[in-house]
Amino acid sequence: MPNDLNATLFQGVWVDVLTPLQEDLKIDETKLCAHLRNLSAKGLEHFVLFGQAGEGSSFSADEKLSAAAHVISIGVETTHLLLGVQSSSFSEVAQFIHKAHALGVRKFLVSAPQYGLPFSHIALFDYFDQLIKQVNLHDWQLFIHQLGGNNHSADLPEVSLADLRKTHPHTFVGIVDQDIHVNHTVDLMRTFGTELAIASCHEPNLSILKPTVCVSALANVIPKIMQHLMVKETTTQAVQIAGMKVAKPDDRMMELMTLLGNYPAIAALKLMLSQHYRIESWQHVRPPQPTMTQELSVALLGSFKTFNLQANE
Repeated sequence: MPNDLNATLFQGVWVDVLTPLQEDLKIDETKLCAHLRNLSAKGLEHFVLFGQAGEGSSFSADEKLSAAAHVISIGVETTHLLLGVQSSSFSEVAQFIHKAHALGVRKFLVSAPQYGLPFSHIALFDYFDQLIKQVNLHDWQLFIHQLGGNNHSADLPEVSLADLRKTHPHTFVGIVDQDIHVNHTVDLMRTFGTELAIASCHEPNLSILKPTVCVSALANVIPKIMQHLMVKETTTQAVQIAGMKVAKPDDRMMELMTLLGNYPAIAALKLMLSQHYRIESWQHVRPPQPTMTQELSVALLGSFKTFNLQANE
């Protein structure tokens, strides 16, 4: 089984937190903290900062560390944070982990290097093996970020994951699987489910996987629904919407997924939050993330209005 610390502290819904930006595209730390407070008030208190939805690869180490320090200063528990870091240099990742560790952060989400693909399974093992040796701390936890999709060539094959687990069983404790294909996550759970925490990021797969943990970008917008889905409260927590039939949480989640359709996912979710919070600057994304055209924004906001997000969702 996963070690006791991991099993206790990596469960339930972890929000893949969207990162608010100022007009100059710097991180808006004040709005970030306000967003986390709002999510906490709705029952979600575990956060992935600078993951896939958080545009993690678009920010420097210093920007991330400043935001993490600000979040911690307002009272967010460091045990409730999973901090994303991406670099082709394992020494840069190690330096970042050391600095964040000094702030109290212990969980880190690390993806394989993207520059120079494809890599052999031995090269990928060596990257993470050297990273762990460079960090050289006994009380931190590595979660490997499998990006899936078009980036499968950067994902660690099972042989590399197994070798890392065998070599560093107290450090390598979990996998966050970004792949939308349920069979990919199922295979990871079958192979490593008794040793590693496996978190799926694709919300429609949760009803099939029935996992103990997920990382959810949709939770930025529908935190209560994602919470109910993870505890399987699909009947008792149905949502009554005026003029409509009672909608179960899984129906509402799929309705939102359908609404997002082929829009740029991060820009679309941020546009929804800008409408929800009535704060226009929430729309900003950082290059190279794709933006929403005016025409697309109008169409999505019209659909989001029809979605009729409720206060208890």
